[in-house]
Amino acid sequence: MDDLTKALLETTKDLPRKILRKAILRKVRESNVPLPDEMVEPLLNHILTGSSESFVWHSAIEGDDVNVKLSFTDEDIREIEELVAKAIKAIPEAVNGGLTAAANMFFKTLCKRWEDEHLMQRYEIADFQEGLEQRWGRGLMLLRMLLTSCRELGQETFTRHAKSKSPRYKFRRWVMLRLHTRACQVMDEIICLLENGFADGAMARWRTLYELSVVAILIAEGDEVLAERYMLHDTVEVKRQADVFDEQQTALGLPGITRGRRTEIDREHTQALARFGSEFAHPYGWAAQHLKRKKPTFKDLQEEADRLAMSTHYKLASFNVHASARSLFFNLSSIGPQMTLIAGRSNAGLDEAGSRAAHTIVLITSLYVQRSANVTSIFKAKILLKLRDEAVKAFERAQRKLSREVLSEGDKPGTARKDRESRKASTTRRI
Repeated sequence: MDDLTKALLETTKDLPRKILRKAILRKVRESNVPLPDEMVEPLLNHILTGSSESFVWHSAIEGDDVNVKLSFTDEDIREIEELVAKAIKAIPEAVNGGLTAAANMFFKTLCKRWEDEHLMQRYEIADFQEGLEQRWGRGLMLLRMLLTSCRELGQETFTRHAKSKSPRYKFRRWVMLRLHTRACQVMDEIICLLENGFADGAMARWRTLYELSVVAILIAEGDEVLAERYMLHDTVEVKRQADVFDEQQTALGLPGITRGRRTEIDREHTQALARFGSEFAHPYGWAAQHLKRKKPTFKDLQEEADRLAMSTHYKLASFNVHASARSLFFNLSSIGPQMTLIAGRSNAGLDEAGSRAAHTIVLITSLYVQRSANVTSIFKAKILLKLRDEAVKAFERAQRKLSREVLSEGDKPGTARKDRESRKASTTRRI
């Protein structure tokens, strides 16, 4: 039991006693008999025991015995009960006020002490990153090289497209440019998470990268109609978001979308459905005509893109995205026969997200470049493949080495099986 709870229980436990003490003092004054103050507490204890015997007090001052009768009428008892009830009713408000004041004081103290704690945490993070770099550094370096190369090749492709005045691939180029740009940003996020020991977070971001790759395959291999439908499907997403926004804002008593903007959203949505049909309103309705399905799912998209084989990895990446029970029993950041609860960074499990990300960013970049490829871009694409393969090998080597070390540690006589590196999670110290 914490100190605050103990103090609260002590305060509330003495509440009836304090109220009864005031009542006794008032009755003593009304008796017009000079009774010593030190007699009040023993008398109070006697009453609270529920004893029916007379209370006898032996004074240190000699004199004649004095009989004093304190009578509590029904009205007195009701008054005491009312006072107790009022006091109990006021406890929550008083406690809340006290806790608020205490929290404010502690917050100020915390801020004063935080500078030292912050420096300590910075030191611990730097120390952790140094250890992570020693184990995974080559793989992470190759991922950085790969991302930089993908960006440069994407920029060169965009420059060639900008010089072309042919409308032949207008919509596909527009979509693929933005898919590739977003893919590079997500790839950067993945590397950032890996460099800081967040393998599960990196895998969750790869999930997004994988979804981008599935869409990119369909757009790159589809026609201009499919690309335009994908572009204009934004009107469906905006309409759905606007409906939810207005509903929630109204429930909170806040203003929703302006009438003018609402009219514009509804008009664009209606025009899109009139042009593409009611199936366009579904989450993947932009692909309905291409897949010949009224309500296509993401699995349908995977199948059309010939990416169903990646469903296992995709599911693996989904565990820590959602709050399913599986997320409580599985994570990449722990290694060994018994899962370690990781509350922060870990030096384990980077291989899965690193390898998957390397494959996927190269795929998306290749899809963006392919329609305007020349000898130079083909040469650079081969460099991407080499970087990808070397990065995957580096991650696999680091993971095998880590696994051997964990196994070797567990086989030592008198040593419990454990992985020290995977236990480098954030801890909380008293500050």
